[in-house]
Amino acid sequence: PTCTLPYEVLLEFANDTADAVTLQVLRREDGGQAGPVIFLDARENISLVLTAGVAYKYAIRQPRRDAELSVKIWNDTQCSLSDVF
Repeated sequence: PTCTLPYEVLLEFANDTADAVTLQVLRREDGGQAGPVIFLDARENISLVLTAGVAYKYAIRQPRRDAELSVKIWNDTQCSLSDVF
């Protein structure tokens, strides 16, 4: 049987680059508002608690580089920012 109850998972952003980065939740699939801007120094990590199976969209910015990332995860996951840029 499949679990139909919502549960939480961790998304760890690992800033494995030499530059600082900012990230921000832009929107969620369920209509949630944009979140605060989070600053990560070089080599710093942060874990965010997400609802499994819900799509989240992030803005990720470094000097001279911007990216948008959409994620929908069901298990604890790590995202290395060097893979994003």
